[in-house]
Amino acid sequence: MNTTDPVPETLPLGEPAYYEVWGGLESANKALWAALWFSTTVAMLALIMVRVVIRRPPVVIRVDDAGQAQVVLDPQQPPVSEAEVKNFLTIFERFYTELNAYTYASDLKLAFNMMTPDFQTKANDMLKRDGVVELLKANQIKTTLFLTELKIVADTPDVIECKVKGYRQTSSYKQDGPTGEVVFEHDIILKKVPRSEAAPNGILVQDFKESVFKRE
Repeated sequence: MNTTDPVPETLPLGEPAYYEVWGGLESANKALWAALWFSTTVAMLALIMVRVVIRRPPVVIRVDDAGQAQVVLDPQQPPVSEAEVKNFLTIFERFYTELNAYTYASDLKLAFNMMTPDFQTKANDMLKRDGVVELLKANQIKTTLFLTELKIVADTPDVIECKVKGYRQTSSYKQDGPTGEVVFEHDIILKKVPRSEAAPNGILVQDFKESVFKRE
């Protein structure tokens, strides 16, 4: 009598019989890992966006004296104020026009650093043409500058037009040296440039013209 259990028809002969016990857990585990990677990616992107928003410069609106509002396109480059312009002009005038025989070289060097490259060439040609350095050295001249008025005539997006009035008194380190006085008016055009270590005020001299009203 054959006591062997019959082989189920659904089980092919020669293959092991088993049941998938952990399949559901493995699927759930894969789903959890996918969710973890997705949430980590979203969190990193969110942090990047937050940093971008924090570093974004604020919208700056400038209101002028007439009440006109204008959006400043680059708030990291603040507009040049009237006080900055007048301070710049005062310093430039002293370096460029209050010359004396002992400090003219260092003074002119500082003045040239406050000019655009094009005007540096023009100013150098004018100084050579007028023989300024030769006169300073030959007569041992020293100059005292007095500024009576500094005024902004026009302020455009590219340049600032200014007028400076005053007078210069000249004397000499020599006992019998020449003396004199000049009453002048200067028309100065300042070019707006990006603020930098070389141009912290955001302006450089683009043109300079002197009108003499009195010479003694």
